[in-house]
Amino acid sequence: MQNANQNGLFGFVNTSTPTNTLFWATLISGVLDALAAVVVYYAFFKLNPVQIYQFVASGILDKSAYSGGLGTALLGLGIHFLIAFVAAYLFFQLYPRLALLRQNVYAVGLGYGAVIWAFMNLIIIPYFSKIPPAPFDTVAVLGILWHMVLVGLPIALIVEKYDRQKG
Repeated sequence: MQNANQNGLFGFVNTSTPTNTLFWATLISGVLDALAAVVVYYAFFKLNPVQIYQFVASGILDKSAYSGGLGTALLGLGIHFLIAFVAAYLFFQLYPRLALLRQNVYAVGLGYGAVIWAFMNLIIIPYFSKIPPAPFDTVAVLGILWHMVLVGLPIALIVEKYDRQKG
């Protein structure tokens, strides 16, 4: 039986090597996450992309990030893609080692997205960044959902494609 992902959504993605796989998993999940953040934070708070990624940079720089212009926004975007890479790398490393992850790539991908959101929002941001706590509200629920569909699921599908191709 042919896997649904074989020539589907990520058929164009070259997963012939670990480097290619991690590149595409990082790029696709990072871009989709960035686009979702831009749409949601504009819709709810009228923030533009520069302000959104200055906010990300404020996790390291504190409030001074907001006066840093495009430079701090680019720093925030770099941090954003670093986080996407770490999420992709961790899944790539765990996937062949944990049989549970290979049971249902769709359910696992959605679950992984929720875990990414929880880890960032319940551990990294409150304990390791300078970003103040945020309420658990509609934006948080949307954040969980977009991390499930637009971050965890693409990472899982791309890594599963690599694993399937290598034999």
